[in-house]
Amino acid sequence: MNKMISLIKVDINNTYGLSTMAHSLKDKKSRWRFIIFGILMMSLIPTYIMLIRALGNMYDASIQIGQRSYFLQMGIFASQILVFVFGIIYVMSKYYFSNDLDQLVPLPIKSSHILGSKFVTLMISEYLTSLPIILPFILIYGIRGKEGILYWIYSFLLALGIPVLPLVIASILVMIFMKYTNIKGKKDLLRIVGSSIFLFLILFIQFQMQSIMQKVIAGGDEFYINLAKNSNLLVMKLGVVFPPSMWGTLSLVNYGNFSGLSYVLLFFLVSIIGYIIMILLSEKIFFDGLIGNMEVSSSKSRGSRIIGIKDSIKINKPYISLAKKEVKILFRTPVYLLNSVGGVIILPAVLVMSTVTGDESLELLTKVLGEFPHFIVLPAIGMIVFLGMLNSIGCTTFSREGKNFWIQRTLPIRIEDQIIGRVLSSLIIQLVGIVAMIGSIFFIAKIRLGNILIIAILGLLGSIPMTQIGMIIDILRPLLIWDNPQKAMKQNLNVLIGMGVGFLYGGILTFLTIKLFDKIDINYIYIILALIFILSSYILYIILKKLISKQFIELQ
Repeated sequence: MNKMISLIKVDINNTYGLSTMAHSLKDKKSRWRFIIFGILMMSLIPTYIMLIRALGNMYDASIQIGQRSYFLQMGIFASQILVFVFGIIYVMSKYYFSNDLDQLVPLPIKSSHILGSKFVTLMISEYLTSLPIILPFILIYGIRGKEGILYWIYSFLLALGIPVLPLVIASILVMIFMKYTNIKGKKDLLRIVGSSIFLFLILFIQFQMQSIMQKVIAGGDEFYINLAKNSNLLVMKLGVVFPPSMWGTLSLVNYGNFSGLSYVLLFFLVSIIGYIIMILLSEKIFFDGLIGNMEVSSSKSRGSRIIGIKDSIKINKPYISLAKKEVKILFRTPVYLLNSVGGVIILPAVLVMSTVTGDESLELLTKVLGEFPHFIVLPAIGMIVFLGMLNSIGCTTFSREGKNFWIQRTLPIRIEDQIIGRVLSSLIIQLVGIVAMIGSIFFIAKIRLGNILIIAILGLLGSIPMTQIGMIIDILRPLLIWDNPQKAMKQNLNVLIGMGVGFLYGGILTFLTIKLFDKIDINYIYIILALIFILSSYILYIILKKLISKQFIELQ
């Protein structure tokens, strides 16, 4: 137990940089980072207030249909699903790609202790995902319903326990996946493909659940009669998909009697049993997947052959070589791949799956888009442009170098090539997103080739300034000290700052487009957008040249 507690302390300190944070608070030059972070958090308050108001309207609607408990279950279910989806990425990165594993594995420490300590750290991280979602539901239900003190005690316990079971399931699935994809020479490819399929499968299941619920609600008079008779009918229906969400809901709904207590105990009992199974399973299969991941591949050729210098060396332009290097790193590191490529294809996937699973709300939209294609061209351009920031490539391009950043500073590569190469790597990923976006749009509404070209060209042009904005933010405050590749991309404040600035840039362009929409021809709007993208790219290019030249000298 002492080893476990020590590992948890060390892992929390390494993950969240508590020692570094304490030192930064004493350093006057570093305090501005915390001030910026505080300002960014405060800027999200108006949006969060709007969300809470919308949830208040949902609460009123649930009362009108006599299904007040269903409102509570939506919050619990949504938070657990998000913890599970993000947990897949976090678990793979934390369990198998942390730099501290090189030091931990040779030590006389059980795999269950290593996994258990990392699980606790992940739990803390997942509270940042689950609490902002579940708290408004709990507060609205409790305050408007004037619930008793026992309700708040149960709510507090459930809020703490919500991430446990989704993380346990994610951990077990990832461990099994990593063990049985440990095929020599092909494991990276299999894991990348498997992870992508896994995420798409999760999305598909989620939309299938929505489709089932729509069909249930459309069941006719019998459904409404049952709805009136049973105030927990919808809770029971959704509980079939994931019972723990039903147990958590019923424990809060029935907090005043014994059934509420029994559901709380059942919720935590299943979570504890799941955790024990995960720990026991880790003793059997964790090291199998981990050791395979840490293997160094040997030469495949049994014989030897003479290779000439011209055959072994291929000369490329510096920016081409840099772009290739960036893309290879993105594809070789699963956590980078899932966050960059996964980010640009998840939205198109959602659009397609909404149609495949029979979302009737899209039928009218499809007809309108067929007659007025500019209503889909402009939003598609906007989504692709924002994906240029959402892929997190630009705003982590220097941070991903980590401790090897000094190599980039010493290589005889011009600053211009540094900029072009890193922008190209982002555009290569953007091409994947553009193909996915156009494919999903064509699946929903058959648009013409000319519109497809406009989306692709303007989408790429708009992605350049978005990437450059991220690069400016990252070169000003690169996160170079990390022991887990997840920190460089998922736990990097530059990503959040970049999204905020990207929203501002996109918001200004959206406002301008709306103002011009009824005043000039749509083709002139496309031309204006293209000119703005080109001019923005040039201005940001000049700024980047000066900043990178300065930072390459000053950064230590």
